[in-house]
Parts: sequence; structure tokens; C-alpha cells
Amino acid sequence: MSHNNYIDLFLDKEFRAQLIATYETNKIDRSFDISEINSQLRELFAWITSQVNKEKISNYRKPSFDNIKTKELARCILEIANMGLSINPYDKEAYLFIHWETHCEQVFPTVKIGIQGMNQFFGASPKIKSTNFSVVHDGDQFEWFGENTPPRFIHSYETDVNDIVAAFSVITFTDDSYYCSYIGTKEIRSIISDQIHRADENGANAWVNFTSRCVRNVILRRTFNSLANILGLLPNNRSVNDAGVVVKAETVQKSPPSETDTESVSDEDFAALLASQLSQ
Repeated sequence: MSHNNYIDLFLDKEFRAQLIATYETNKIDRSFDISEINSQLRELFAWITSQVNKEKISNYRKPSFDNIKTKELARCILEIANMGLSINPYDKEAYLFIHWETHCEQVFPTVKIGIQGMNQFFGASPKIKSTNFSVVHDGDQFEWFGENTPPRFIHSYETDVNDIVAAFSVITFTDDSYYCSYIGTKEIRSIISDQIHRADENGANAWVNFTSRCVRNVILRRTFNSLANILGLLPNNRSVNDAGVVVKAETVQKSPPSETDTESVSDEDFAALLASQLSQ
């Protein structure tokens, strides 16, 4: 059977061996066993297939993963592994995105760090003692003192049903200094309104039913993007640009093949299943 190029990458044994070897030497010393890596790889390629199908039926079709070079896709997957994050998008640690330069018709994948990945980097940093990301509801007691002093905040569960009026973060460093960030009422309301409006246009999303959690993620992501480059939270001199994309990644060197576990469904059969699920 002839597969799409990205499915051929899934079947590439050299690439899989390189992926396993990369996880074994990841930069935040997380432990991943071979069966877990193989499971993550299947989840990733099943997700990629769903994205390809989604674009095929879209009224505003854009390039998808079947339009990019396999070596570029492999590079991004290995980059996630090298950082010590899960390649399974449902783990919310890292995501693959398609970047499309319309003026020159260049299409290539990029990597963005997910909320759970940011938490991994915060926890792995030897410079950080603790983190706090909170939302403030109307009726809570809150006083902001600037980015070097934690705010005064007293929350009552009775206010959880009230409007969200602010969000803040407090990063405590090992030398007992602080970095604090704050989003005020006007910006919070604008963010919530914009996101819920998108939900009205595109169908229900998390902003409708889990507004507090979504706002908390906004302040977490903003804090991470502010500190990632200053503190060197990402390994190998990687940095995050204004769009949240990981840039300046080093090329991962090839490693000798490693043995993998045998699973009940062969990789060839799984690849055939992915190919069969592609919309015609």
C-alpha cells in the first residue's frame, strides 16, 4: 500500500529508534519507557490524520501535514522528545502546528509548548521554588503591589459564581525573590468576550464552560513566555518567540537503533488503518 508521506515516517524504523534514543537523553531527565513512547507515537499520528481530514472538508482549506516534508515533521517530533515532553497532543505538553508563508508558498511545521509542558519546565527549573497562578472574582479581596511583591489576595468560594475581574501569577525563586504578573479587569473582559464570541461562531469550546480555568491558563502562558528566555527554561538555548513558537532548536544527532517492544497490532497494520481513515 502506498501511504501519505507522514505515514511513511510513522513506519520508519530508523526514525523510531532515533526518537527512543532521544527520549533516553532528554534534557529534563524524565523517564519514558519504550511502550509509552510507541503509544504516544500512535496517538500523535492518529491526531495528525484527523487534522488532515479536517482540512480536506474545510471551506477554507489550508495546507496540512500531508503537505510538509517528512524530515521537517521528524525534526519537530524529535525536538519535543529532546525537551522531555510527551509527543501525544492529548497530554497537552507540546503541539505541532502548520506554518504557512502565503507570499512564498512555504509550508513547514512548528512546535508550541502546551500548558502541561510549561508546568514541567517550571517544575524542572533549579531557579524556581514555587509557582502560583490564580484568578480573581468580583467580591474577592485583592491588592496589587507590583511585579516584585506578591499581591494581597483573599478568595472566598462564595465568589466563584461572580465575574472574573483579574488574574495574576507569583513565581517564587530559590533566593526568595519574586516575579509577579497581572492582567486587569478591562483586558480580562476583552479576552473572555473575544474567546466566547469565537465559540459562538465555531461551536462550543472550553471558554464557555470552563472560563476560570481558561483565564488561569492565559496568565500561566503569559508568565512562561516572559520568563522562558530570561531563565533559560527551555534546554539547548531554545527560546520562545512572540507567537509562542519554539525557535533556534539544535539538530538532534542520530543514535544507533534501539529495540522496541512487540505490540498486539503491528505498526504496519496501524499505518494501514491511518491510511484507510483519510478522506478521499
